[in-house]
Amino acid sequence: MFEGVFTFFAKNGIISNNHNKLLFLEMTINEFRKKAKNYPLFQLEDIFKWFPQAKRNTTLNQLKDWSKLGYLQRLKRGIYKLSDFEIEELFILANFIYSPSYISLETALNYYSLIPDIPFQVTSITTLKTNDFDIENYGTFSYSHIQPDLFFGYETVKGEKQYVYNIALPEKALFDYLYLSSKKMKLSESFIDELRLSIPKNFDWKKMRRWLKFTRLSEKFNSTIERLIQKYA
Repeated sequence: MFEGVFTFFAKNGIISNNHNKLLFLEMTINEFRKKAKNYPLFQLEDIFKWFPQAKRNTTLNQLKDWSKLGYLQRLKRGIYKLSDFEIEELFILANFIYSPSYISLETALNYYSLIPDIPFQVTSITTLKTNDFDIENYGTFSYSHIQPDLFFGYETVKGEKQYVYNIALPEKALFDYLYLSSKKMKLSESFIDELRLSIPKNFDWKKMRRWLKFTRLSEKFNSTIERLIQKYA
């Protein structure tokens, strides 16, 4: 079953003359772990950077075998992690499985304590199509499309291991939420009240006004932001 598997290991001087197939498998997974120890969450394409001689079909078969044996967890197509690596920061995973994206909407609003409700999924903004992913052991990750000229207002944060993630600034998280909501419904006074917003003193309403000027969105949306400013600023 494992003959010819990951032929690039042979070229790297890893495979011994031991013909025990199980031992062969253990040796190759151990070598792979050494390569991936600093990047235990990885994409298929990362493997070809680490092992340029790897053959795609052979690599895919080996990853499938290792996943069945519990060495790896396949999170979604083309994305894996070492099974003994637990992802503590879900924001890293959210950015990693669908990119470009940044954490925003309900997840970011709750993270900044702007709303009290804890979302049941990790919400993000993307320039790709709207999508949802259910990741085993980690929950649901939801992505809402926004046009490229509105893909701004986030910062990059250092996370665990070598990973980083993008998250909206507090002002942009609220901006995104109201903008996408305005495309689906009327943003009435009762809608805003139901958010139960808790706006901190350092919330920068000037940013919101600057964004309104250069994005040139609808008058209805602009008036909603102005009502918020009058109410909370």
